[in-house]
Amino acid sequence: MKKDLAIDLLDMALARKDEPVALATALIALDRLTQTKPDHANAHYAAGRVLMLMRQHQLAMGAFRVALQHDARHVDAHYYEGVCHFQLGKDEDALRKIAEARTLDPRHFDAWYDEGQILFERGEDRGALIAFERARALRPDDFGVLRKCLQQTIRLGRWEAAAELHAELRQRWRQSTDIAVRRVQSVVIDQFEVGDLDVLAVETMAPRGDPEILMSFPATLVGRLQFTVTLESSVALRSGGYRALLAVQTADGRITTDHAYISRPGYHLLRDDVAAVIRRLVSTEAPPEA
Repeated sequence: MKKDLAIDLLDMALARKDEPVALATALIALDRLTQTKPDHANAHYAAGRVLMLMRQHQLAMGAFRVALQHDARHVDAHYYEGVCHFQLGKDEDALRKIAEARTLDPRHFDAWYDEGQILFERGEDRGALIAFERARALRPDDFGVLRKCLQQTIRLGRWEAAAELHAELRQRWRQSTDIAVRRVQSVVIDQFEVGDLDVLAVETMAPRGDPEILMSFPATLVGRLQFTVTLESSVALRSGGYRALLAVQTADGRITTDHAYISRPGYHLLRDDVAAVIRRLVSTEAPPEA
């Protein structure tokens, strides 16, 4: 395959993306290339990518558009123009361009993934799940897109499917040989509200200590942590015939609740119990003691 100088220059810039001089050098070389070969679509595309690395998204969009004038089927020029629109806060234009990219190449993982992320941020949960599922079909072993599918399935209240995905997430983490995945210590799987409080559901991938924190539910008010509900297991608890219980971590210490489980509850049941504990905390202004 014939080498393309534009792509070589882009690869060099990507390899040295934290070096402003290297980026400027690549951009100058690409500018010279477009002057000698103005119809070289890849040269304009590569210039756009370098401009993105320099956080010049408006200028980058112009480069991608010139690339598309010379090659209307340049998939990545469509895709990265969409990314630039998103960076500039233009969701509709971002979705339009990303959709053009994945229409031209239905196997474009990043296009499907980013479409899902934009739709998620817009609150369009069904569309987001469809996009994430399409991305997962392309990379079934990808830990990140599995997590996104789980989050969206929970948001839609599809509890049976969510339970399967939740179990798969834990198994995938245990079996992964990917160093980046193994470094993940916790994963946010859900976010919900209880009154004025925002609550995150955080899965601990490798619980340690005694008690072990299996999941935590930090509750915040206007961005400030108020308390954390935890799903815990311990040697003493297991010796008493129970698998886990809910506890509350406050600024004053830890207090157990009367929610104890013989086996680990499904997430949809656990979330209801956590919400009940939080409502009691808010109404009594004191943690519910066992």
